[in-house]
Amino acid sequence: MDLRMLTAVIRADGPPSLLAATFAVLIPAVADGFLGHAVVVDATGDREVERLADATGASYLRTGAAEGWHLGAAQARGDWLLLLDAGDAPQSHWAQVVDRHLMLAPDSPALIPLRGVAGSLRERAAISFGARRLRAGLVVPKGLVLAGRLGGAPRRLSVRRERAGA
Repeated sequence: MDLRMLTAVIRADGPPSLLAATFAVLIPAVADGFLGHAVVVDATGDREVERLADATGASYLRTGAAEGWHLGAAQARGDWLLLLDAGDAPQSHWAQVVDRHLMLAPDSPALIPLRGVAGSLRERAAISFGARRLRAGLVVPKGLVLAGRLGGAPRRLSVRRERAGA
């Protein structure tokens, strides 16, 4: 297996349209062979979310929000994970930026930060005050997610993500 192949773990706790927006952005990375698998972790049990996951070939788990990242990681096929919330939409060149990070710093987590001042400030504060918690936007080795923590502060990548409905 290519160590740089990612699995997207997507927490879905809103309307199916948010999940559809995230899938629409991820499809080019699937076509390029960079994103090999997706796991949808659904905290609401919405049948439409389950149908959408099935239609895209993603694995589907119904679970509580608190355990989402961990259970999604356990189902992941790749050694690296992209953690997203439904509605997250990384910029169009995100895969190239992440691929470069994985080539240059293959053991280090990274963050695709939110676009905009408020989201960026929250993420910077979390990193500055030593928060090593799992959160949306991380590109992280599967083992760290299974352990429930980051080994160190993630490197902020030059690409951004937006959140639909925010």
